[in-house]
Parts: sequence; C-alpha cells; structure tokens
Amino acid sequence: ATKGKRVETKVTPWQRVFAKFGMTQAEMARNIGVDRSKISLALSDKRGLINPRDQIKLMKLARRSGVKLKADDLLPVIE
Repeated sequence: ATKGKRVETKVTPWQRVFAKFGMTQAEMARNIGVDRSKISLALSDKRGLINPRDQIKLMKLARRSGVKLKADDLLPVIE
C-alpha cells in the first residue's frame, strides 16, 4: 500500500469554492442562477476553472451569505 506516503489530490477552484459554501449542488445552482448540472460538471472537471461571469455570481453570493471568499479562491493554484 502507500504507507507513509501522502497521496496529494489537486483541488480545483470550483471544488475549493463549493466547499466554502457548504451547500448542496442544487442550492448553489439556484443561488447563482445556473442549472444544477453545471455545478456537477464543474466539480468533476479536472481543471475546474471558474469563468468570469460565474466568479462575479459567486462573489455576490458570498457577500449575501457571509462566506469569506477571496479572489485567490477563484483561481487555480500555480505550482
């Protein structure tokens, strides 16, 4: 097995942001005005990039919901 080795999983911007809200996919979709399938596809996408239109919707939702969301949360981690 992988005893002693840490398995790193890359977290995409969508996955990181979705986790901060603590909502279901359906709740998030309703709150930002998109179909639930868009959230599902975005979360399973290998790159999980958030387009500018959705970034604005998510920032507005964060403000309304009291979720601390920074611009860096919306961007991919560059190594």
